[in-house]
Amino acid sequence: MFDSEIRLLELCSNKDFGVREILNTLRGSHTSNMRLIKELERSGVLELIRSLNGRGRPKKIVALSPLGAVVLDKLRSVNAMMLKMNENDIRNVDKQLRLWHKLIDAGVDPYKRFIEMNEFDRNIRNFAESGTST
Repeated sequence: MFDSEIRLLELCSNKDFGVREILNTLRGSHTSNMRLIKELERSGVLELIRSLNGRGRPKKIVALSPLGAVVLDKLRSVNAMMLKMNENDIRNVDKQLRLWHKLIDAGVDPYKRFIEMNEFDRNIRNFAESGTST
């Protein structure tokens, strides 16, 4: 969700990159990345600093503002809390739901069955730990 924003802000926080270097480093089109840089600059998250490097046109360095450092920290924490699912996870959820509905169609309460299975598991574990046989 915030992958491109986080990637851009991390690039700007780690090293002094010019606009062209950032555009070449980021994935996606130059147009969308430039739009993102401009949007973050307007909101005060990024600052474009002119670098006097001798001859020629001054290089624009993209740097994090103090607000940008806070935003990057918050985006990292939000990104860490987000649920990340792939196609396999969705298939597993679908399979579990079908099994759930089969139990309900058979007249079995899934919660009671879950409790029974946990009890059964606990009894087997206790029996194995005790080392006794009948």
